[in-house]
Amino acid sequence: MKDYRVGLGFDVHRFSRKKKDLVLGGVKIPFSKGLEAVSDGDVILHAVTDALCGATSLGDIGDYFPPQSKESKGIDSKKIVKFIFKRIVDRFKIINIDVTVIADKPALVSYKREIVKSLENIFCISGVNLKIKSKEGLNILGGSNAISCLATVLVSEIG
Repeated sequence: MKDYRVGLGFDVHRFSRKKKDLVLGGVKIPFSKGLEAVSDGDVILHAVTDALCGATSLGDIGDYFPPQSKESKGIDSKKIVKFIFKRIVDRFKIINIDVTVIADKPALVSYKREIVKSLENIFCISGVNLKIKSKEGLNILGGSNAISCLATVLVSEIG
């Protein structure tokens, strides 16, 4: 009998004061600000990767890419995904990914399909769902100065 596991991931980053690209789900989004982070700040890939770590008992991203590490500085989040993916590919299959991005700006609805397609390619599956929610002007999760993301991942053991 196959063992199914669920992981939950969360990430939040504030907008950077420096000129930086905004990258979400591996997609460059045209916007005047990027996200402040040690890496490229891709909150979607960070949340999904942490959910994957949780589902497969691998801790979290910070265990492998600590913020104080020189190797972590400016790293492309796709490299983080590949690093974790290599550790699970022989033992687990990703069944689906569900993502909720929470942001007042920028308007992301027109990039939804592109982000889903990118996530499907990055994680080698077709079961990706993306929801985009507003903070309704509330000063939660960094208010209008940040983007946050929740992700759940369902995996099954191989064999």
